[in-house]
Amino acid sequence: MPAGNNTPEPLATNRPWVAVAGCLGGGILTGFVAVLVIAAILVFVFFPQALGIGPGATQTAITTAVGELRRAPALRVATRKVAVEVDASTPTEISVRPWILPIGEPTKIELGRTTAQLVVADNTVQYIVPFDSFAPGEEPEVHEVDHPDGRRFVVVLPPPQVDETLVEVQSDPAKRKEDVNRDWLDHFVGDDTARDKALSSVRNAVIAAARSETAMFEVREKARGTVAEMIRALLPPEYKDCTIEVRWTDDEPRESR
Repeated sequence: MPAGNNTPEPLATNRPWVAVAGCLGGGILTGFVAVLVIAAILVFVFFPQALGIGPGATQTAITTAVGELRRAPALRVATRKVAVEVDASTPTEISVRPWILPIGEPTKIELGRTTAQLVVADNTVQYIVPFDSFAPGEEPEVHEVDHPDGRRFVVVLPPPQVDETLVEVQSDPAKRKEDVNRDWLDHFVGDDTARDKALSSVRNAVIAAARSETAMFEVREKARGTVAEMIRALLPPEYKDCTIEVRWTDDEPRESR
């Protein structure tokens, strides 16, 4: 070391493992990033529903929405006012037993007949989609169909039916028209059996009218749109632009609408 120079020389130490570690570290990091990119591409291509995109994600969202509706055993889809006309009649009879034959059934002789006709307006019935008709663990069918207007998803549910537990028979006498035609003897007796019999048949007549072919056709067609909108209302915003078509399990096979 020359005299008067107090600056120490740098330590010449050979550490090749540092350079090797740096090279290896850079290669591992690059490989890890590449694996992540490849994995993301595979998920995007083959499992888009995992990222919340693609037809599978929409189908899952619709299935989940239907599950929300199924929390109740039945879904009310329509209410209808029904007017019915019912008839009933009862005979006015006497029993005759010949005095010489005290045994056996007496003979009944009809002396007349009273008829009653009632027209009852504004009876109320409700129609429901019976979710409780699914077997335990059974899920509604949801699938996508090809359609020129865009993405369309079909939901298959049990058909609407009359809810017999919620039939409201008109109780206001002012909304009933009664026509009781009494026979000559009933004018003296004043028996209301025919009228009471007609009144007791109103509920069954209302259910029968609500189940008529015309009424059920109208309810089934309108309920498709009603249920579809109920499902759409439960979807996240990103899935609301799809078309939802509701079909009933007893529909005839057909092409998508």
